[in-house]
Amino acid sequence: MRYLIAETSWPLMTLAKTLVDAGVLLTRTDRPEDIPHFLHTTPSDLLILDAGDLDRPGLSLANLRRSHPDTPIALTAKDASQVQIVRWLQSGADTVLNPGSSPEEIMMVLSAIARRAHGLAQPMLRYGPLAINLQTRKAYLTDCPIKLSPKVYELLEYIALRPRQLVNRAALLGHVYGLEDEPDPRVFDVYVCNLRACLAASDGAVDIETVRGSGYRFVPACLDGAIAA
Repeated sequence: MRYLIAETSWPLMTLAKTLVDAGVLLTRTDRPEDIPHFLHTTPSDLLILDAGDLDRPGLSLANLRRSHPDTPIALTAKDASQVQIVRWLQSGADTVLNPGSSPEEIMMVLSAIARRAHGLAQPMLRYGPLAINLQTRKAYLTDCPIKLSPKVYELLEYIALRPRQLVNRAALLGHVYGLEDEPDPRVFDVYVCNLRACLAASDGAVDIETVRGSGYRFVPACLDGAIAA
């Protein structure tokens, strides 16, 4: 998944490094006023910002919720009162984190919030013999690990979280590469070819369709098997 983080404090800068070291995709900015632009151009699974930045133009929780109602919002606030925390939660924040908490605890909370926005209570996503561990960022077929490069894993995770939905190349570029120098969009044809080869042993339980001129569709044989367990 991809998080958008505004690095306007030392704790948030430290958190960003911890997330990157764990393999999480990040869109990073030190200009909170650019957050609305980033949310529009590079959709994220989670927004992380300091509660003190909510006073900046366009960054009120009301504005963020109005423009991006489905994007989870995690605030960080040191020494906030219970009254203020309740007010933020009532206004649209999904959690308020103490930056003094352990990095491991913060990462687990963020991961849980992001995946639950996709309707997943647990980090393991299953489609028949295919299992994807969203926490460890690893995929398995009939309990055997699949060797995937980080970007190919991100492609698999992105489309598997959107079963039977058409995903266009522009969305994949924004998610997998973010603000990096984007490659030729046809690079995903190579990635998908590699994924199909890896998934061939599923005997049709999962497949990836190419919709010419549009994008790709992750097609499990049975959506009833799509569970987080």
